[in-house]
Amino acid sequence: MADLRQFSELGPELDFLALRLTLGEEGNLRDRVSRLLRAGTLVGVVRGIYVTAPELRKRPVSLEILANMINGPSYVSFEYALSRAGLIPEAAVAITSASATRNRRYVTPLGAFLYRRLPPAVYRFGWTRQELADGSGYLVARPEKALLDWLFVAGAARSVRALEERLESDLRLDRAAFESLDRERLAEYVALMPGRTFAIHFRKLLERRRGGAIHA
Repeated sequence: MADLRQFSELGPELDFLALRLTLGEEGNLRDRVSRLLRAGTLVGVVRGIYVTAPELRKRPVSLEILANMINGPSYVSFEYALSRAGLIPEAAVAITSASATRNRRYVTPLGAFLYRRLPPAVYRFGWTRQELADGSGYLVARPEKALLDWLFVAGAARSVRALEERLESDLRLDRAAFESLDRERLAEYVALMPGRTFAIHFRKLLERRRGGAIHA
């Protein structure tokens, strides 16, 4: 059985492969993992995903790393990313992610993880890797893309006013934070989103709020 010091050097987010590399091939690996769970050395999140016990962690658990691990490929986006960026006032009730595969929801001891599928044309751009001090990291949407992801899954808006109401009433988007977003990046991302009507409405919305036309 692995020394506890080995677990303190890992993670604290672990999957079954990491445990196999740590524990080796000897014996029944699932039985050994079960003993570690009973002992409290590991805490189960979902099947095949674990975190180490609090006393073994060199940093806090990253919910964003777990979100990437639980259902992939995926990146953190939508309400969670918007809240983190200060674009909406409420804290997100779940860790929300864009998925390349399917819609899923997981309720775990560490919170709820919600995945919304985006088609390849929308999924493939607008996210970056956020690195932690220990070299680990996760994929997360840039704030501009998190906003467009949310609008995409919210469905079509038939006018500029309808789009504005969706942002102000449904999302409760902070106006000052919205105006601080990268204007050129928004223009670039809007041009990549499917639907010419959406692009027209969104550009007009930006013109209303900031003045002056933007060009993709």
